[in-house]
Amino acid sequence: MSIFKSLAVAAIAAGALGACQTVVEPNPVCDFTKVQEARDNPSSGPVLVSLVPGAHTDMPLNTVNITDVAVTNKILLQATNAQRTETGNVRVWARMVNCTDFALQLEGRTHFLNAGQAPVEGVTAWKRVFMSPRSIGTFTDLSIAAKDVETYLIEIREGT
Repeated sequence: MSIFKSLAVAAIAAGALGACQTVVEPNPVCDFTKVQEARDNPSSGPVLVSLVPGAHTDMPLNTVNITDVAVTNKILLQATNAQRTETGNVRVWARMVNCTDFALQLEGRTHFLNAGQAPVEGVTAWKRVFMSPRSIGTFTDLSIAAKDVETYLIEIREGT
């Protein structure tokens, strides 16, 4: 009977050691396959289309375009939105998740467009966003034009 007790204790100890060796990823845990699924099944809404059909894919507006392949598998877009201020300008923001174990420096700028998708003003200057490992960072921008802004496109790249 003591052999059975010894075997039971050994089995419990082996299970406990196995559990200690399991690596638990710190939050957030990012799933980049969902990004490709979203690209393959875009939601409806305004898009920039090519003058030459098929020359480039349609680019969704009122969202973020990550223009730098160096960060496409490092950050995920969590949310984006825009609202009019009391003065009529448009404030946009994009919240991103740093999916890496190291700090990132990103840069963002915004195109503000009218109902016909023409620029209402020049593209804004690049602004930096610093993100700690596995953290959330927010890019914000403000239009100068107070009236004609209907849509926007935020571009994000890795900072230099």
